[in-house]
Amino acid sequence: MASTSKARSLDLDRVLDEQVDWRYKSFPATPPTTIREVGRRSWNVLDGDFMFPVMLLKRSALRHNIDAMAALCKRHGVSLAPHGKTTMAPQLFQMQLDAGAWAVTAATMWQVRVWRAFGAGRVILANELVEPASVRWIAGELGRDPDFDFYCLVDSVAQVNMLEAALSGAGLERRLPVLLELGLAGGRTGCRTRDQAIEVARAAAGSRRLSLAGVEGFEGIIGGDDQAAVLGKVDTFMSEMRALVVDLDAARLFDESAEVLITAGGSAFLDRVIAGFGKPLQLSRPTRVVLRSGCYLTHDAVHYKEQSPFGSRLADTGPLEEALEAWGVVLSRPEPGLALLGFGKRDVPHDLELPVPRVAKRAGKQPRKLAAGASITALNDQHAYLKVPDGEDLAVGDIVGCGVSHPCTAFDKWRLLPVVDDEYGVVDAVLTYF
Repeated sequence: MASTSKARSLDLDRVLDEQVDWRYKSFPATPPTTIREVGRRSWNVLDGDFMFPVMLLKRSALRHNIDAMAALCKRHGVSLAPHGKTTMAPQLFQMQLDAGAWAVTAATMWQVRVWRAFGAGRVILANELVEPASVRWIAGELGRDPDFDFYCLVDSVAQVNMLEAALSGAGLERRLPVLLELGLAGGRTGCRTRDQAIEVARAAAGSRRLSLAGVEGFEGIIGGDDQAAVLGKVDTFMSEMRALVVDLDAARLFDESAEVLITAGGSAFLDRVIAGFGKPLQLSRPTRVVLRSGCYLTHDAVHYKEQSPFGSRLADTGPLEEALEAWGVVLSRPEPGLALLGFGKRDVPHDLELPVPRVAKRAGKQPRKLAAGASITALNDQHAYLKVPDGEDLAVGDIVGCGVSHPCTAFDKWRLLPVVDDEYGVVDAVLTYF
């Protein structure tokens, strides 16, 4: 059986010793310091120390969200492998590890390499592994470290055969654990029918170099305007996953030396995964249900605020809190009702919704709420078009704070983000690896 206890500490020295200097946008133009010393500099993001724009993280919201997810997983007896692609920030994953995370999830092999560089002991590649160079690398990594647990996805006999061939000359003495991916018609990867899934499972179970460790699916691509219909489709998908697990166990296709992993659950429908696998499966092997939520960590102002089950469908929880905030300076008031802010597509996510302006601050004064009706209507590369409602006193040089939507396309625009307390004093800085 795969170990259930892995090292709870990443090697963060290279992060903490990183110099904070001209390479990192927004940070003060002062003599270089290191990330481990940032909290001692008495910087404040809103009091003139930082150059704008700034994307920041709120410490209290991060802590709240991490604790809320950890408590939920403990209550329902599920494990968490947070999706590392959301932040690609080892410091944040360490916080999740400290709260009990079972593994980290990656979407690509270069992300796996990042997590391994910091000593992650268990990684789920929530994607198919195909190309020979990546197979050779992971085989070498598994061979060097017998305590390293790694899982990847399979969804075709052709891929199983490719993995078998690529591993044949790699010298790996243990088998590579794979998870059978169940997909959705018209969706992304994954087997489309149960018959196809069983065929792939038989190929993996019969392989000399692979072992079938469990079943994986991703329900997050299910969408639509009718929320009840969407939830119904998610529940149907969970039922299909559950039935497939039962069939594969009955056929004795899972690795008999390990627990059966069942993994799904983005940040929008994790409650349906918990409900779908809440009843014991009565399998011949022990099971572990693993959520892979990533965006819960920072939450957001629009998309996940509307989709998250915390504080709504999960009756035993309160809402998550927004931990990401973007600030830009008013560069120009060229005409009535319009202000140009100094951030754009290079600085904030815009693939789902535009930023939501909420707060303004003038030098020497306290932050205040913007008047109702203020909105970002468009973004250029480095400019945001802010609709200014009648009666709103917004001047050139003021700074405006905005909530953002979709954390997965926020962190990749920033190599270093300040972490602030409730008064916007800088207590830390988080380094990303994109």
